[in-house]
Amino acid sequence: MQTMPALSSTFQSEITALTEKLAPSGPDEVARCINALLDAGLMIPSAVSENDAIDLYREALSATPIDGLRKAFIKLKRGGYSKHVTFLPNPSELAALANAEAESLRADRARMSERARMVRENAALGIKAGKHKLLKNITTDARLRAEELSLLGWYLVENCSSQESWVGRVKKGLPTGAIFLWAIGEIWAPPGAQDTGRVAA
Repeated sequence: MQTMPALSSTFQSEITALTEKLAPSGPDEVARCINALLDAGLMIPSAVSENDAIDLYREALSATPIDGLRKAFIKLKRGGYSKHVTFLPNPSELAALANAEAESLRADRARMSERARMVRENAALGIKAGKHKLLKNITTDARLRAEELSLLGWYLVENCSSQESWVGRVKKGLPTGAIFLWAIGEIWAPPGAQDTGRVAA
């Protein structure tokens, strides 16, 4: 089992990877994308001066997340935006599209940062991952445990609403090593476990 510091390191690595994807695009990347779209046949909109186009797009897009810009670029090139199949979006429109494409990454980073914070707090209490101990919030502890198990390759067998249901489910047979996270009503089993009816103590 991973210790809390090890799990925190895993979360931090994922946060770092997401942060890199959310880094500013920069003027050179913007220019490359715009020139590639022009080469692909899209035209500069009439509201944008052709002579100043690259500078205007650089100014509007340089601070947008690089992954969002690249996703918007790919969708534009493939006709993914119904309103923009002939002309490029205006600089401000393209900036909005790039930011929207990066929204899921921002949400992922926020969730991962919260999980990392929880792990650090638990580590400060001297609690190791994988040990059932009373934390400040039992439900939060169980959710964190489920996240840890998922990272280790465990899988959710099914939801289980009560201790009585768990006992009945054990009698019917469960994958070897399966455990019941009663606070969130979930049964988890280790990778490769077979239905033998044996469960964790």
